[in-house]
Amino acid sequence: MATRFVVATAATLVAALCDGPSAAGQIPIVGKGARNLPAAVAKALQDNRPGAEIDKLSIEHEHGVTVYDFEFKARQGEMDVTQDGTVLDVATIIDATDLPEPVAATIRREAKGRAIKQLSKSEVRAEIVAEGGKGRVSRLVTPRFVYEAEFSRGEIEVAADGTVIKKGK
Repeated sequence: MATRFVVATAATLVAALCDGPSAAGQIPIVGKGARNLPAAVAKALQDNRPGAEIDKLSIEHEHGVTVYDFEFKARQGEMDVTQDGTVLDVATIIDATDLPEPVAATIRREAKGRAIKQLSKSEVRAEIVAEGGKGRVSRLVTPRFVYEAEFSRGEIEVAADGTVIKKGK
């Protein structure tokens, strides 16, 4: 379940970063139901999506690792960051002309007449690996790219070579 967060302006976050963290070591986020972001998460956000306005923020736990899942307003994409500031992935909204041909062919085939609402390209930089019942963050030496198409009904994730990774309803 996603909780809505609103940042008054990107300048608020920048000012908070420049003024330093609060006594608790966290950067305040303004808005209904707002929580404080750990300083490392706020820094990753500023370093990777400066000026982006948060539309939704979900805090998830994957194999014991806390992940902040940001969705931004105005087609500015999405980003997943662990509590220590490790960026798992950064998604950018793209046009169909930006798809590699193998990806475009797979998406056209899988669309089966459904309208494509949105396309995105995720740069996967790290993954959570389960080991002995716990999660460990593993940084990738070279980022991997994953493409997602949201249809009028359902979605699909496709690897850069056109292989289907995951289908959603």
